[in-house]
Amino acid sequence: MLEEFSEKVSYLGPETSFTHQAAMKMFPKAQLVSMPGIPEVFKSVENSSVKFGVVPVENSTEGSVGVTLDFLLESGVKIVCETSLDIKHALLSEFKIEEIEKVFSHPQALAQCRNWIASNIPKAELVSVSSTSMAAELASKEQKSAAIASLMTAEKFGLKVLAENIQDFSFNKTRFLVLSLSEIPNAKKNKTTIAFSTMHKAGALFNCIKAFKVYDINLTKIESRPSKKNAWEYVFFVDFEGDAQHSNSQKALEELKENCIFFKTIGSFPVIQ
Repeated sequence: MLEEFSEKVSYLGPETSFTHQAAMKMFPKAQLVSMPGIPEVFKSVENSSVKFGVVPVENSTEGSVGVTLDFLLESGVKIVCETSLDIKHALLSEFKIEEIEKVFSHPQALAQCRNWIASNIPKAELVSVSSTSMAAELASKEQKSAAIASLMTAEKFGLKVLAENIQDFSFNKTRFLVLSLSEIPNAKKNKTTIAFSTMHKAGALFNCIKAFKVYDINLTKIESRPSKKNAWEYVFFVDFEGDAQHSNSQKALEELKENCIFFKTIGSFPVIQ
């Protein structure tokens, strides 16, 4: 479906980041363009400097990526595809493990390896940086330091692998979204993401989502996010199985719209394993 695409695709970089690996999985022939942050990926799609963008949206142990959700709400781009990767972390360094005094990594990677760190390098200073790739670059330059990153990153920066699979949970996975201004032609859409907000009154959320039960539609995720407009106002993000254009989905969404004060379809899309 996307394997033959050879034009530009942006991703949350730098090279060897897990988002880079997801982009390579989805677009093996594309010209991959590294972006310094998630906002820049969205902007590159919005201004049509690339056809597609790839960003992380959720980790199976640490939860959602708030910046991605915020921009999905504000931006005009759509989700057009989803994939996931097994996230396997390694401790990388030029020094022995007993010499490590400082560990660089992305905040989520540090959180995903919390127990291993406490058991094996409890006295090391933990330093959060913008990506696991940046962590490896810093570790390659600083004495008695290490990085938590991927094996691919070790190869790029010439670091030794001191320990593999140090994530606390074996089922550690991250979901990645492919973004675009236009849908993928003839794609089988087996998942939909929407966002909505309700009045502050008893039963408001129930009234919005009860139609999914009536029309036998499975919700795979629901979570709230601050609206960023007023204090204690929230937007609900919902994922459900199926295409928003299917008859039952259309009926459920029409009933939902009657009970909410804001609604947005963020995309119906295929999920690629």
